[in-house]
This record gives sequence, C-alpha cells and structure tokens, in this order.
Amino acid sequence: MKTFLLFSHIAFRNVRRNARRSLFTILAIAFGLFCLIIFQALKVGLHREMVISTVQLDAGTLQIHAAGYEVNLAALKQVPDPGKVISALRMLGETRFSRRVKTSGLILSGGKSASLLLSGVDPDAEPGVTFISGKVVKGWYVSRNSGILLGEELAKSFGVQPGDEVTLMSQDMAGLPVTGRFPVTGIYRTELAAFDRSHAFMSIGLLQEFLHADGVVTEIALRSDSRDETALADSLGRSLPGKDYQIRTWKEIAPDVIQLIGLNDATMQLLILIVFAIIAMGITNTMTMVVFERFRELGIISAIGTTPSGILTMVVMESFCLGAAASLLGSAAAVAACAYLGRYGIDLTTFTSANQYFANSHVLKAHLLAKDLIAANAVTLITAVIGGIYPAWKASRLKPVDAIAHI
Repeated sequence: MKTFLLFSHIAFRNVRRNARRSLFTILAIAFGLFCLIIFQALKVGLHREMVISTVQLDAGTLQIHAAGYEVNLAALKQVPDPGKVISALRMLGETRFSRRVKTSGLILSGGKSASLLLSGVDPDAEPGVTFISGKVVKGWYVSRNSGILLGEELAKSFGVQPGDEVTLMSQDMAGLPVTGRFPVTGIYRTELAAFDRSHAFMSIGLLQEFLHADGVVTEIALRSDSRDETALADSLGRSLPGKDYQIRTWKEIAPDVIQLIGLNDATMQLLILIVFAIIAMGITNTMTMVVFERFRELGIISAIGTTPSGILTMVVMESFCLGAAASLLGSAAAVAACAYLGRYGIDLTTFTSANQYFANSHVLKAHLLAKDLIAANAVTLITAVIGGIYPAWKASRLKPVDAIAHI
C-alpha cells in the first residue's frame, strides 16, 4: 500500500512538471466528457418528451378495446362489460382511467367542411389521462351535456369562436347517418397543429346520445405510473380474457416512438465510441511523449532497484491522474450546463412545429441521470488508464544502461 501511495505521489508530481501540456490534455478530455454528458442528458430529455407527447396526448399508457378492434372508426365496436374492465383496473391499484367513445365524422360551418375524429370523453376522468384539459385557450374544457371542444387550427379555418355553432355528421350504431348542431364551448391548442386540425372532443354522454349509442364505450384508456407497461398489460389480461378484450400498451400503439428511441440510443453509443477513441489516442500520445522525454530518468529509477511493474504502475498512474482531473472539471461544467438546460431548455419550435413527438412542448430540456453521470466518468477513467498502458509497457521494458545513455 505504501509503495502504491508513493507511486501515486510521484505520478501526481510528474503531471505538474509540464503543467501546460498536462493542462491542454486535461482540457481536451474534459471537453469530450462535457459534450457526452450534455448529449446524453438532452437525449434522455428528448425521449421523455416523446413519451409524454405520445402517452398524454391521446394514447395513454395502455388502451382496452373489444377483441378484434381495428383502427376503423366507421363502425362502433363496443367494449364488452366496461364495468368489468374498471373493476380489474381498480384491483391493480390503477385510478387514472377514462371511458371513451371514438368515431369519425364531418364538421360543417359557413360553407366549409372537414373530416375529423370525434372523441366522447369522461369530463371528470379524462384530465387524469391526457393533457388536453390544460391546453384550452378559449372557453372551457368538455363538460357534461355541453357542446364541442375544437382545436385552434380547425376553429381558425372555420372562423368560429366559443358560442358559435357547427354541424356534425357521422354514423350511428346501426350505420345510419346522423346530423346535429352543437355549440363550440372551447378551443384548445397543443404544439401539434395536425392534431388540432383533426380532433374534436365532447362529453361521452353527449356523443352517445348523438350516435344513438346509450351506454356504449369503445375504448378505455389508462395512464399509469408503472415502469413496465407490458407486465401491467399481462396482469390485466389475466382478468380480461383475450377472446373478449384487446389490451395494447402505448409501445404497441406507437411502435415508431420505440424505434426512434432505439435509433437514438444506437447513434449515441457510436458517438461515445468515437469520442473515447479520440480521448484514448490523446492520452497515448501524451504519455508516449512523457516516456521518451524521461528515458534517462526512467533508466536511473530502474537502475536503483525499481521493478518493471513499479515503472508501469507509475506511468499508468500519471494517465489516471490526467483522467481524474479531466473528469472533475468536465463533470462540474456539465452538471452546471445541465442544470441550466434542465430549467430553460432549448427552443426547437423552428424544427419541431410539425413533429408528432413534440405535442406537449417544443422546448427540449436536459434531464441528467445519476447513473449516466457515473457511467461517463467511469468510462473516462478507464479510457485514460487504457490509453496509458502502451507507453507504460514500453517504459517498463527499458534497459537501464541504454536508457541512461539515451540522448
């Protein structure tokens, strides 16, 4: 232990001997570490925003439909015994779920028309599943036996405001056309204009009445804090047989999100590999120069009895000291930057205004995880040590006579 501490002390003094070169090496490594921590934190923030936009815009954590349900809303397919589904959810400790009726329709006003998705929702339960209730910019959110909530883009194109009336056309349970006039009670705005143009909401009771579908529920959406949606779906499936019910997690509803997250992870791993390869080459280059500059010194140390393993340890410790200093500097700067970006973020409105993964916000905020910070520092130190092994090995194989005579 004493020998190790002695070599550590010598290594630290050797780093200080050429302060300028050591400083440049430390700064280069620290900058690489800083960039990786920031990129990782922004990537985590991006993925969180993508999941929030997917889950809380409409999909929920999982959705329950009747068996054989397809995304074909021309015909209503009723969930059998919704009360059984609700009981099963409550038995699992889940409380944030909402009954829905969804159907396609046509909206008409002032000589204009547009197709849209009509969603009948439970005014009390739906805010616990989606964030639409918090996006109302005019009027008010869906309430029982009131009118219709339109997206801002759709309302603008029709020139309607809260208090105006619009005509809706759709098909009832028997497949017969139905028409009705409804007052616009509110206007909402998400960060996804395409969604606002094609989705309208009203109370589930009002839509059931309009479609002559008393008591009909076509979908039950759940928002859960469970980190394992698949396990939750499996648990729910034990109470709801597959012959009667279809249970899908948000990952099945939006597989493109999972694929994009996987692509981002793979890209990040490639970036990490490239950056740390550069760091390793920088360390190797620096320590090789150190060894060649100190041939005579290393020869004298060897001549007075220092073993090859001792010389190897001393040189590797110098590499470790450079990596440790860089880790402290890079981590401190990255944590400060992540704190700033976590609070204020980066406004990406210009690039994401039509992106379905940014329906909640266009501001990308950093989210630094402790495990990512620890992993980045660990890899930096390991890379520094690996980068110093070859020069250290060369130094340990020096013959004292040749090294002392080296000019």
